[in-house]
Amino acid sequence: MNGFSERSLPTPPGKMGLPVVGETLEFLRSPGAFVDARRAKYGPVFFSRILGKPTVYLSGAEANHWVYAGEDKYLKNEWSPAIRELLGDDCLALISGDEHRGRRKLLAPHFRRVGMDASVPSILSVARKHLRRWDTDARLGPMAMVPRIRALAFEIAATYLVGEVGDLGVPLGEFSGDFKAFTAGMFTALAVELPGTKFARAMDARRRMATILDDLVMRRDAGSRRGADVLSTLLEVRDEAGEMLPRDTIVDELQLFLFAGHDTTVTAMSNVIYHLAMHPQVALKARAEQDQLQAGSFTLESVRGMPYLSAVIKESMRMIPPIGAAFRVMTREGEFGGFRIPAGWRIAVCPRLVHSDPQYYPAPERFDPERWLVPAERPPFAYIPFGGGPRMCIGQHFAELEMHIVLAMILREFTWTLGPDQDLSFTEIPTPLPRGGLVLDLRRC
Repeated sequence: MNGFSERSLPTPPGKMGLPVVGETLEFLRSPGAFVDARRAKYGPVFFSRILGKPTVYLSGAEANHWVYAGEDKYLKNEWSPAIRELLGDDCLALISGDEHRGRRKLLAPHFRRVGMDASVPSILSVARKHLRRWDTDARLGPMAMVPRIRALAFEIAATYLVGEVGDLGVPLGEFSGDFKAFTAGMFTALAVELPGTKFARAMDARRRMATILDDLVMRRDAGSRRGADVLSTLLEVRDEAGEMLPRDTIVDELQLFLFAGHDTTVTAMSNVIYHLAMHPQVALKARAEQDQLQAGSFTLESVRGMPYLSAVIKESMRMIPPIGAAFRVMTREGEFGGFRIPAGWRIAVCPRLVHSDPQYYPAPERFDPERWLVPAERPPFAYIPFGGGPRMCIGQHFAELEMHIVLAMILREFTWTLGPDQDLSFTEIPTPLPRGGLVLDLRRC
């Protein structure tokens, strides 16, 4: 299964589509429906030519393991030209091989679960401030939650990265506006700075953010203040030669962690709140669990005492994973599932495919947090909201802590129902969110 093939093996079923564009246009209209239709037609391994390259979709826990185990053996990481240009080639997500392993080893201690208690006070402080605003806004009637969750999560992420957001030297709203323009350019097809385009605006925003962060790095490096923030870690780590990271690399890493730690967390938290609105009995159970806990007590230990909320979060991310797909590219010809995969072909890992597989999750279309509260024999890589292998999300533990604390606080303070006349269909690119912004009638408990 994991060996390399004879050329007599067939390539996966599928088709190249139109000249030049392949099946890209159909894919972009609805990526989820596109993938589902081809999986139903061809089976768990199929290919299509999209975004300029033959792309093989693999489904199942064994397939995910094959991909994650193939890093630097027969696969390498792949990002779009726009993302590479905006994130910078020297950040953790884009480097590979020994350089990636070495950088991750340097940074990993900061992101371990055992050190996360130091982040709890800042998460609580930011969340309390935003929830007070929600309470005031809710008195005016139903309100869109996604932008409010986005603002809350952005301030938490910025605080985790740099400590005091006031150290940025600009209003957080201004920095957040640049970040919004920066991320909007990542999912454009043409990575060329043509005046007035999303990509050009994104590059301008990137340069402004980089200037702000570079000034902060320089000031923090010249001083002695260190804390539990990521910037302090980036300034302290040393490679095997005893050298600190270059300043421009630190800036690239800060922008990467802000991007990686914000959009996916916004998506995950928004969709938990959506599912709780759609399933009032689940919300009642989640709130009852919080009622039994000591008010205001949030530590790593107390989060472990929220099994039902943990199950709700897991089930929400199973049904609506925060990312649609991750991509690799074959560095040499390989074989999986009896098919030959040529060198240069792209591999797509879609969490939703394995998360909706009935062999791992009976009645996968049903939102059922209870499935996580009973023993189940699921193989490794049957649940991959944070990816897997050597590129598994380095910020997973912080994201889980943030989600548990913020969602627990919301459950303790508010009840909610869906507002009227809204679009509850989901976007797919860049992340799956209710198109109407998730309008809720929020009431204080």
